[in-house]
Amino acid sequence: MHEPVMASLLQDVRYALRMLRRSPGFTAAAVAILAIGIGFNAAVFSLIDAVVLSPLPGAERPQELVELATGQHSVFSYPSYSGLRAGSRVFSGLAAWGSRSLGLSGGGGAAERIRANVVSANYFDVLGVRPSLGRFFLPDEEESGAARAVISEGLWQRRFGRSRAAAGGVLQLNGTPFTVVGVAPRGFRGAAFGQPPDLWIPVGAWPRVATGALARLGYNRRSWGWMSIFGRLAPGVSAAQAAAAANAIAEREAREFPKDVSKDRIDLIPLSRAAAGARDPADPIRFFGMLLGALTVALLIACSNLANLQLARALARRKEIAVRQALGAGRGRLVRQMLTESIVLALAGGAAGLLVAYWSVELASRVHLPGGMTLAVFGPSLNGRVLLYAFLLSVATGTLFGLVPAFQASRVALVPALKEETPGHRRAVLRSVLVAAQVAFCLVLLACAGLFARSLGNALATDPGFSTRGLALASVHLGLARYDAPRAWSFAREAAARVAALPGVRAVSWAGLLPLSGERDVETVTLPGAAPGPPQEVDVTAVGPAYFRTLGIPIVAGREFDASNEGPDGAPAIVVNEAAARRFWPGENPIGRRLQIYGAERSVVGVSRDSLFLSLQEPGLPLVTVPIQQLGGDGILAPMTLLVRTDGDPRAALPAVKAAIGSLDANLPVFGLRTLADEVADQLLPQRFGSALLGLFALLSLVLATLGVYAVVAASVSRRVREMGIRIALGARPAALRRMILRQTTVPVAAGIAAGLPLAVGATRLLGRFLFGVTPTDAASFAAAALLLALGGLAAADWPARRAGSISPMEALRNE
Repeated sequence: MHEPVMASLLQDVRYALRMLRRSPGFTAAAVAILAIGIGFNAAVFSLIDAVVLSPLPGAERPQELVELATGQHSVFSYPSYSGLRAGSRVFSGLAAWGSRSLGLSGGGGAAERIRANVVSANYFDVLGVRPSLGRFFLPDEEESGAARAVISEGLWQRRFGRSRAAAGGVLQLNGTPFTVVGVAPRGFRGAAFGQPPDLWIPVGAWPRVATGALARLGYNRRSWGWMSIFGRLAPGVSAAQAAAAANAIAEREAREFPKDVSKDRIDLIPLSRAAAGARDPADPIRFFGMLLGALTVALLIACSNLANLQLARALARRKEIAVRQALGAGRGRLVRQMLTESIVLALAGGAAGLLVAYWSVELASRVHLPGGMTLAVFGPSLNGRVLLYAFLLSVATGTLFGLVPAFQASRVALVPALKEETPGHRRAVLRSVLVAAQVAFCLVLLACAGLFARSLGNALATDPGFSTRGLALASVHLGLARYDAPRAWSFAREAAARVAALPGVRAVSWAGLLPLSGERDVETVTLPGAAPGPPQEVDVTAVGPAYFRTLGIPIVAGREFDASNEGPDGAPAIVVNEAAARRFWPGENPIGRRLQIYGAERSVVGVSRDSLFLSLQEPGLPLVTVPIQQLGGDGILAPMTLLVRTDGDPRAALPAVKAAIGSLDANLPVFGLRTLADEVADQLLPQRFGSALLGLFALLSLVLATLGVYAVVAASVSRRVREMGIRIALGARPAALRRMILRQTTVPVAAGIAAGLPLAVGATRLLGRFLFGVTPTDAASFAAAALLLALGGLAAADWPARRAGSISPMEALRNE
């Protein structure tokens, strides 16, 4: 009668623990290797779980939610949303939202600039979330203009100390009192990727807080596309059916209002993909997938290394295994026992890896991302899904590195094993195959790390056309503080003067859009007197006096703006860069020429040297610069940034800059305190992350691969001690034996490089969108990776090869 399966399994586990305790050095090394590999994998998976797999925390049945997207902007006017909601029955609910910045005061705490969503009243209901406190918006509050607000849990903590009296409390938004009616649930991030909003207000309340040019638009203007739309599919309705119905409604609207409505086709994409940043330039889905793939490759290298170690242990246990076979143990029983040892070892490594994962997640959560947020906003944690992933990965890893050695160890010839005779070359061949696999996988990581390193080097070596060193930045939004244009212009002049008087400050200027911030303003321009033709568009930025001097952009012709000539009442003027001059007046002197832009003919007073503006990868972009003070409220009341050129560390100047601006208006939020170097560094986030992490993984993998080569060569030399002694006795020179061992080592290393090259080519093609100035198949990166592996393999084999040449014939024969 067979023993119960559970009792047999427990017996195998107890025996495995005894065997691992008898080899503490091997056990400690294996657990450390597995802890690093499994721990890093679990940490990255926790980020993927938070950012990609769970992008809509708190939402009910997120698989039913879809976003309406168009080919260009994916935004709709409020009337378009109302028509889609009223005319479509394919959605059980359709909601809309738009993102805006507001000035906040009241409720305790200093004035601050916050992120707000302007939403339809059913926004929370369509998502299926429930308030932590109070209620959400009522249907009649959508267009009634009622000043109601729902706040995030973070704002609830900051402004009300989590008091239940927050429901019914009052906050000042752009100087207008709003009543807080509810608090969103913990961890709720809304329907968009990135920094979660602090507050939500209904669409009808938007006119109460709108400032500047937005105040003149009106939320119900059909030509103003500013809202994203998402919906929940009705039961039994497919995404294709819903898209067809939405397009039918949109086509009717386009026929009725041809001048105001886009004719772009509407597509439906899962809201979870949009909320996970699938359309973000950095594409976190692909980036985290790339990291997880790199870690999987590193773990495969660790598995190959551990499989080699297991083969070495099995060789030392040949007599034990032969005795057990002689006593009646079947091959399947032996395989199960040895496989159990590997899985127990992997589970121990996985348990230790949870500590590595915890520390890694804590460290990653502090990493600053573009926009001033950190990964902590996504709430990565070692939750149940991550623990299950770590457990399954541990079992799979133990099976992977233990299965082949277990089968190989169970195939022993009884008599030679009991006589402790040296086994044949089959195990040596298998160990060489495992080394080749390590080399192949390591080549993949080295090539990827090399591409990212070259990409980062190219980006850092790029001349942006201005100097980022010594530049501090501080932003204000005077429109949110209800300034009018004359008062705002007076404030801007006085703030610039006070900051310029600070010790160590060399120059200051205001700017609407910063270079390399990723933001842009594209305007239609016409050339007076030119032949009629299609409208031309150009990037535009608004700046204050001394902007080019402060940023360090040379003026190659004419002059830059100054307060005496380009004040609010001065002649309309512009400065164009060289690319714009070549585009509009090729081969001619542009000084004095005119462009119709922003509703006025403006004269070119200067030409600036070309510099990077939109991104590091778009040089030579035509750019027109307009005096910010000549745009009235549309310029001076929009978000502005003060650029401060300092002699020393710009970070050290930030507190003084903030204090100088705040001395003019203590209730004005001063935000975005940073340096221009930090702003540019945000553009290189994928390259910096990729270089650091892939470089670390590649280094660890290279160490494991060289250790694997060393172990195989050392084992081969130990097995061939008698042969080496005889060769030396017959006159072989030590140098010749060393060269022979090294030549034999090149076989698995060369085979691994040959197998790894096509794998690396396939893997690096997935990195294209994250690279800068280098192709995914860059020959130099592949050659460097192959050369490094070849040198590492030869270096690892050299010590045991030297030992082979120093063997004494008498000692070799006595050892045999």
